[in-house]
Amino acid sequence: MKKLTIECPCCKAALKIDANTGLVLSSQEHKKNYSFDDALRKEKEKKDKADELFARAVEAEEKRAGELEDKFKSILESKDELDEPPPRDIDLD
Repeated sequence: MKKLTIECPCCKAALKIDANTGLVLSSQEHKKNYSFDDALRKEKEKKDKADELFARAVEAEEKRAGELEDKFKSILESKDELDEPPPRDIDLD
């Protein structure tokens, strides 16, 4: 039985194939060279991005709270202008 070893073009895995039947007998994943420094750098980038997104969310919430406070104050000020109470249902008859 003749075996061929071929590299997958997509994932770079080593495939052992039976030449007669074309069946894949075994596969071995391509080992990537990871370094601790690369992993640490990627995690730091993730943390920085998360911190930036959190800061933006806090800023947006503070802005929203300020706008709501302004609206509330303007409604309280306009309440004083409306001294006349609204008509009651009993008065409409």
